[in-house]
Amino acid sequence: MNKDNLKGKIQTVTGLIENNNLEITLPHEHLFIDIVSSYIDEPKNLKEKKLAREKIKLSNLWYARHHKNSCIDNLILSNENLALKEVLEFKKAGGSSIVDMTCNNIGRNPEGLLNIAKKTNLNIIMGTSFYLAKSYTPEMQMHLKKVEDIATEFIKDIKVGIGEKKIKAGVIGEIGMSWPIIKDEKKVLQAACIAQQETGMAINIHPAGNQDAPFEYIKIMEEVGVDLKYVAISHMTRTFPIYARKERRELAEKGCYLEYDMFGTDGYFPRQLSDYDVINDTFRINQIIELIEDGFLSQILISQDVCEKIMLRAYGGGGYSHILDTILPLMLNKGISKSQINTILIENPKHLYSIH
Repeated sequence: MNKDNLKGKIQTVTGLIENNNLEITLPHEHLFIDIVSSYIDEPKNLKEKKLAREKIKLSNLWYARHHKNSCIDNLILSNENLALKEVLEFKKAGGSSIVDMTCNNIGRNPEGLLNIAKKTNLNIIMGTSFYLAKSYTPEMQMHLKKVEDIATEFIKDIKVGIGEKKIKAGVIGEIGMSWPIIKDEKKVLQAACIAQQETGMAINIHPAGNQDAPFEYIKIMEEVGVDLKYVAISHMTRTFPIYARKERRELAEKGCYLEYDMFGTDGYFPRQLSDYDVINDTFRINQIIELIEDGFLSQILISQDVCEKIMLRAYGGGGYSHILDTILPLMLNKGISKSQINTILIENPKHLYSIH
């Protein structure tokens, strides 16, 4: 794979496509994932300990919704048939492409993604990355790996592929980062930059919930040498407080994409996730309008980041089609034009995920 021969193409789990075939895209989702090791919040009392270990059903859905990080079943998406059914709702709503950002060590399922892509004819782009340090297992021996070793793993996933079917990744992400930065996570980020230079793939960063964090990550990337026009910073509405228009503008001025990927999420953030209160979809749209007013339309991405059962339609959530079914009419009502929406949903992902 010579990136110079592939410029402008996009690598999906079924192979390379022309970037014009991407069309309406969700740039940050999870069809399969297991984030128990990263986020489980063990209850203290016996009643909740029992609830935490029950499979989600109608009678205990309230617990999963209000104690989502204490419900083990909520933090695992592993059912291929359920994923297929949920993804088909996105296709019915007019969707074309999904980027699965599940990291190598938290339940990534290349064959499952390939199966779903073939059954739905959707474009599915798979990531290669490692999540937060708390998800590292002893077997991974991350403390012994050099930056170059990690970069080699990412490059192999992109150029050679994974497993017997050689299913190839098409994005380097989401790279799990904490705040303050943990040494091994910094190595992963540096390795992602090397892999980008070698393969021409985009990078996606999972930042900590602190407005200073993205700027430090960018410093690291600039030191290694990376094209920030092919970098997306995820989770804008838990990384910045609601009033931080100036700071969001300063981040956009760096040239990277700002990803509003939590549409459909409401309630509250456990303190381990963010320093700030959760906001609803209306405020997310308002912040997007601010970025458009400030001249950054071409750097906005939107998605849902479905990563828990309670976000699926089968469990009362909006699913993968929430943006298309519910959010787009709200955006139009608030004055965002169809042309601007097409830029956000089609043109921006097409640019970001094209091999450069």
